Amino acid sequence: MSNQKPNAPEQNNVQTFYEHPALDRLTGHYTVEWENSDGTQQIKVHNRITDLEGHAPSLFSLMRLPKVVKSYRDAKRHPILPEPVPFLVLDAIEFLEQKLEPGMRVLEIGGGNSTLWFLAQGCEVHTIEHSPDWAEHMRGFAEERLGSEACERMHLHVEQGEDAIAHIESLDEQSFDIVLVDCMNEFTWRKDCVRAGRSKVKPGGWMCLDNSDHPNNWNAAELMLDKERIRFTGWAPMCSVVTQTSFWQM
Repeated sequence: MSNQKPNAPEQNNVQTFYEHPALDRLTGHYTVEWENSDGTQQIKVHNRITDLEGHAPSLFSLMRLPKVVKSYRDAKRHPILPEPVPFLVLDAIEFLEQKLEPGMRVLEIGGGNSTLWFLAQGCEVHTIEHSPDWAEHMRGFAEERLGSEACERMHLHVEQGEDAIAHIESLDEQSFDIVLVDCMNEFTWRKDCVRAGRSKVKPGGWMCLDNSDHPNNWNAAELMLDKERIRFTGWAPMCSVVTQTSFWQM
């Protein structure tokens, strides 16, 4: 990976290129590229033993690599894990677990295993998900595993792009304890989600941005420069490479 950080993307146009996809996805060898008004910007990644900003993984994360490998294998058999957890850096999951209390209100843009995990913690969860099929899959698993009481705390909306952003903007100000931005950028740009969602966090609550080291999310992180950043780097469930999750307290 180059030591010089290129200019952040001006648009939601970041692409990833693999020379040997099957092997390179596993080892973290690829090129991330985007077009700005001043020309082509890119990062060449030769491995992922650090995050994309060069931070090393935590010892906490390293010591739990067997758990990561198991979750990776489990997810290949079924996308909902036997014990669902957010696909965030392991340290970030631990951090969140210490903050959560039953009855807290969570807004997540991009749902899945994290949705079931938040429900299991007793939270009221508002999820914006782009895929109707995945949304129905999540709803079915919530009913099967957690029961009707948990499903009553689950508010699932299938929206993407401008519709998703408009939905976020329509929510009450300072009404959520946690806002988690972990959607797929190709459907809804995370920068737009952070911009729309930061005012929805209660004072003392938390904005969470996953994969905050990725170029597509640099501008999202920059929107939070007025707040102190808590950054976690390491492995995440179902992820074979080192990544990053960031938090900001409002």
